[in-house]
Amino acid sequence: MIALLKSLQQKWTDWCGDREMELEIRKHLTKNGYFGNSAKLQNVRLVAVQRPGWLQIFRFEVNARLQFEETDGPDPEAVYEDLYGLVRDDIRHKTTSIRVFQDPNERRELYLRWSEDLIQLRGAQGLAEP
Repeated sequence: MIALLKSLQQKWTDWCGDREMELEIRKHLTKNGYFGNSAKLQNVRLVAVQRPGWLQIFRFEVNARLQFEETDGPDPEAVYEDLYGLVRDDIRHKTTSIRVFQDPNERRELYLRWSEDLIQLRGAQGLAEP
């Protein structure tokens, strides 16, 4: 019973909730040398918003397989990378900016620039200092 509850909690934690944003993230990963369709998205969370909600910033983590150039030899061993990302979604201008980093500190630096003058989530799920 506990295993079932933990499984449900993990599914809830990893649930994106926005199909269009999930597809945009996967498309971005594919353009940048990863297998985006098989990437495992985790902890997609709203971390900053500008009133009345037109501008939103989301954080996410992803485990994605790196694409290799095709060679004549045997297939290389699969390499997976843990990436840290941000999504800046501006509904007014219909623009979505997605950035992924291998270092969480780089994501934090970009978050501080993007979230300036926005309402920021604090605590364990946010990226702002407590």
